[in-house]
Amino acid sequence: MSSNFYTSTHAKYWLLTRAELHASRETDLRYATPHQRYCLNIFFASLIQKLGKRLLLRQTPIATAVVYFRRFYARNSICETNPYLVLAACIFVAAKVEETPVHIKSVVAEAKVVFGEHNIKMFPAEPSKLGEMEFYLLEDICFCLVVFHPYRALVNICGREPADAGRFPKTRAEEDADVRRKEAEAARKRSDEAKAKGPPGSAARMPVEDEGGEGEAERIRRLMGRGSGEGLMEVEEGALQIAWFVINDSFRTDAPLLYPPYIVALAALYIAFTLTSSSGTSARSTRSSTQVGTITQAIESNAALGLPPPPSGAAEFLASFQVSLPTLFACVQDITCLYPIWEAFEPSPTRPGQQPAQGKGPKFTPEDAEALVRRMIEERMVDLGHPDDAGAGAEEPPKKRLRT
Repeated sequence: MSSNFYTSTHAKYWLLTRAELHASRETDLRYATPHQRYCLNIFFASLIQKLGKRLLLRQTPIATAVVYFRRFYARNSICETNPYLVLAACIFVAAKVEETPVHIKSVVAEAKVVFGEHNIKMFPAEPSKLGEMEFYLLEDICFCLVVFHPYRALVNICGREPADAGRFPKTRAEEDADVRRKEAEAARKRSDEAKAKGPPGSAARMPVEDEGGEGEAERIRRLMGRGSGEGLMEVEEGALQIAWFVINDSFRTDAPLLYPPYIVALAALYIAFTLTSSSGTSARSTRSSTQVGTITQAIESNAALGLPPPPSGAAEFLASFQVSLPTLFACVQDITCLYPIWEAFEPSPTRPGQQPAQGKGPKFTPEDAEALVRRMIEERMVDLGHPDDAGAGAEEPPKKRLRT
């Protein structure tokens, strides 16, 4: 698996545009409204979450399964497949990829229980069908199994996980001192060689070229790119928890297909800072037990290296990242738009950032979602059986078409 996001298949092939997503859903939108199609994303993500919990999977393989599911339906239509079989296959493959494998019979048995709670009868409870679907899934996602999640970006940004743990025997200051000492020794050696080769007195007039030294820009990139494990800013534990929950919720949106993981992590932090500041809590607070380094240590380390001090506030912290602000705020908007729709679809008193349902428009519930999936598949089969009448007029409701 690739350790560099920018050279991974995730970055090269699975960061899509909104136009590509819309084109992939044109067939489904013949049989469902955009609002209903959006709610289906929430419905299927919730099913994956429930199935993953019953299989005792961690959040990472569950998130990977959701991404596989979204990637599959970026190239297929819900109305032309069995989404419940695809859903179970995504869980099965993600568990193996994330090194927490579960037996195929366990996946089938637990899927029957989860789907039975929602009165879903389309799932074929046969391990052979699930094993066959695994190969179709891998083929349709082009065997691109690498998924970078925002969780690690979040904990690294907040200093909860040292980026250099177990890999670097020296601190940044010690490493920088060694590099400067070696550069000085190399320069002195080149100067001595020039004096030995040239005529007397000529070495003083001949400039010695710096062949092995690094420039200031290269030095800063080396030091900052290595990671200090100290964190750029001390983030309150409550804000970090809110950001973590927001990332969990983001998998019910198109964010995993539209934005790199660090953009989603920063968007989650922005939402967390907004919520904590509006509730009267400071984004910067006392150090928590999980904080890897303190602000004082970061200031001292940066001062010893001649680097600027870490930011002192949330606004300065977010502005310190070299990211496109329109892209960041577009991601924030995509995530925040989820909550009123989700609250109307699946009301919950504990959901972060929730807004009360307005009660406008037709009510759409998980029971309606299951019925909609069945109707979409049935209507698509009718249209495929009668291609001359396929997609005949938006003014004719799908439920009034003749079926054979």
